[in-house]
Amino acid sequence: MADEERSGNPDSMPDAPAVEDSNETAPKVRKAAPPERELGKSSFPVSRVQKILKADKELPMMAREATFLISVATEEFIKRMAEESSIVAAREKRVTIQYRDLAAVVRKGDKFLFLEEIIPFQAPSAPAKRKTKAKDGIPETNTVILDAFVGRAPSPEVADEDITMYEDGTMTTDP
Repeated sequence: MADEERSGNPDSMPDAPAVEDSNETAPKVRKAAPPERELGKSSFPVSRVQKILKADKELPMMAREATFLISVATEEFIKRMAEESSIVAAREKRVTIQYRDLAAVVRKGDKFLFLEEIIPFQAPSAPAKRKTKAKDGIPETNTVILDAFVGRAPSPEVADEDITMYEDGTMTTDP
């Protein structure tokens, strides 16, 4: 046994640390597990769905089961819309779904055509240019933030001028 410990064989050494694979040091990308829904429960709060349904005065009172079915149908609709939009984004080698992906799904898919007025297709436009702050357009003043609250004493040259107000509402300064 003494010969085995000197040889450095990690399998024979009782207290030797395990050899790590090079793959373990690489960052692992995990996909989010799809949420498991319990039977008879929806991802949406029932009270919120009921409030939305009550907001429509034309709808009669609904049974709890009908509210649940509307909630589950809404989940399925959002899931399918997101899957279709994800495919469009993947074609453009993106992971994030953007508005234009949703609009493309509505425009090209027959099953989402009823959303055409709600999610209109917008032609791609040039990216908006950022506005630079124009320092030369803003007059430079020697004010501090505190001056806005406290106020400054009038300068001597303003005190020497007389302000004349005419009957028509106009004013002039006389030196």
